[in-house]
Amino acid sequence: MKRSQKTGVLKLRQIAVQTAQGKSSALACKEAEISDQSDYRWRKE
Repeated sequence: MKRSQKTGVLKLRQIAVQTAQGKSSALACKEAEISDQSDYRWRKE
């Protein structure tokens, strides 16, 4: 797994934890420093 893929997985996990704690997806993405579109695209893969 490439480093960029590992970073993406870590950010997706971070967003998943934050949304499970009640934060909005948009706010979690902002805190993870990625766009909503990147989050959506990465989850589809």
